Amino acid sequence: MNWSKYSVEDRKIPAITVFAAILIIASLYMQSKLVLFVAIFFLISFYINHIYLSKVGDRLIFTNNIEKKRFFINNKGNWTLSFANQGVPILKGELTVIFDENVSPNDLKIEPSLSMYEINVPFSIFSGQTKNISIPYTAMARGTARIRKLEIRIPSFLGFGEVMLENKDRIKQEAIIYPMSIPVHGLHERLSNLQGVNPVPTSVYEDRLGPLGTRDYTPSDSFNRIHWKASARKHELQTKIYERISEKGWNISVNVSDGYAVTSLLEQILSSVTEIAYFAYRQQIPYSLCINIRTAGSTPFYYISKGEGKEHLQKVLETLASINLYHSSFPYDKMLSFYSRHLAVQPTLIHSGNKSIETEAHLFNLTARGVEMLELLIEGEHAVLVSLNMAKGRGKIL
Repeated sequence: MNWSKYSVEDRKIPAITVFAAILIIASLYMQSKLVLFVAIFFLISFYINHIYLSKVGDRLIFTNNIEKKRFFINNKGNWTLSFANQGVPILKGELTVIFDENVSPNDLKIEPSLSMYEINVPFSIFSGQTKNISIPYTAMARGTARIRKLEIRIPSFLGFGEVMLENKDRIKQEAIIYPMSIPVHGLHERLSNLQGVNPVPTSVYEDRLGPLGTRDYTPSDSFNRIHWKASARKHELQTKIYERISEKGWNISVNVSDGYAVTSLLEQILSSVTEIAYFAYRQQIPYSLCINIRTAGSTPFYYISKGEGKEHLQKVLETLASINLYHSSFPYDKMLSFYSRHLAVQPTLIHSGNKSIETEAHLFNLTARGVEMLELLIEGEHAVLVSLNMAKGRGKIL
């Protein structure tokens, strides 16, 4: 049984039971069958009431399916709760569901309390019956919403007492609400001048491992670029065409701290990082993500290694959605130091959040290694991407 059960019987029952016993004695003295019948009826009713309260809910099964749903803000969804009753019937019960306020019930009259919504739903289920209850909601704010508490109140069918069932297990349903993006001015593709492996439209470097094709030979072409087999087939000289390549990659580095507290600009920062992630996805720019939220493991903070594509974007959005005010932060300077010493350093680093003197020292060391340094500044309802000139200590709008 996945329920904690609490049974409460009416305090009047012991007194009425004593009164019924007195009636039985009195009926024998008065030789009254009516009084005897009434007394026995009361005793049998209270006994049945006691048996019902002791048995009800014992074989009620809640199917705790693993379910992870992903939403954008204002999307609609629902909690689906499945029950199967293999015991005595439950009549006129009440189901209470408490969940995070990141999703809001469709009943606008319900107000959250302590960052939670509480929904009460009538609940009745007969023996051998399976029942699904759907609680619709709307995604309202970035974050992760879960059902925090599930209770069923079952009154006695005679009205003498009630049973409370409280689910003991963690509900495995989860609603992930992605952050809403905000405009980021100055955002465009930045390519380094280092030779690498990523195809780009223009570059001074070429992938010599295999030609893309051929074109007609011109006098300015180098002799070793002639494709002899193609020239023999076409009976005229052909020049090899190679794919242009360059090193391309971003690291988005997020500082969520402001001293010992979480920055007041957390939502704006995460929304602007979301816009950068969408942009990188559209432009096929590989990128990694570092956030100074403490985690267990070999990397002591949130880190998503370099990647691109839809699955990488989804992983980034889920990570951004999971951040909340209750997470323990990791020192940002230590995160930058760990990144530069142990992780794959990308050609471009985008810093967001507060920046101390120690932070500037770490950023300067990365700049000395040839890393292009950018900073994300929040300006009201939008953000601006600026280029950091570490030597002069100031930024310039791109």
